[in-house]
Amino acid sequence: MYMEEIGIDAQLVEEIRKGNKYIEGMLGKPRFLKIKEGDILSIREDLWLNGKVVHSIHHAVGIKVTEVLYFETFTEMLNAVDHKGVVPAAKTVDDALEKYREFYSEKDEEEFGVVAFYFEVILN
Repeated sequence: MYMEEIGIDAQLVEEIRKGNKYIEGMLGKPRFLKIKEGDILSIREDLWLNGKVVHSIHHAVGIKVTEVLYFETFTEMLNAVDHKGVVPAAKTVDDALEKYREFYSEKDEEEFGVVAFYFEVILN
């Protein structure tokens, strides 16, 4: 079984705990492309301030990946899945995309593409 730690914004980790967030989108970097259905991941809860992580809580939540999807862009991903499952506070796909733009540039997106994981919480 594969165990990878991924960092997620603290507000979104709270949405995972509530069951509102059940999809995570990441850049298609090699370490994330290795993740497969059935893998167990550890979520690191990251507190961001002025574009930088200022505090982290390791192993905040454990998840099991139930499905993996690949996309060229975050826009494509958000249109293909329920955007509220990715960013629960987002009223529209554009709102959800705006949240992603806080962390990922269009240049990174073009270089790496996007991988999305459906998941279920196994350790809260």
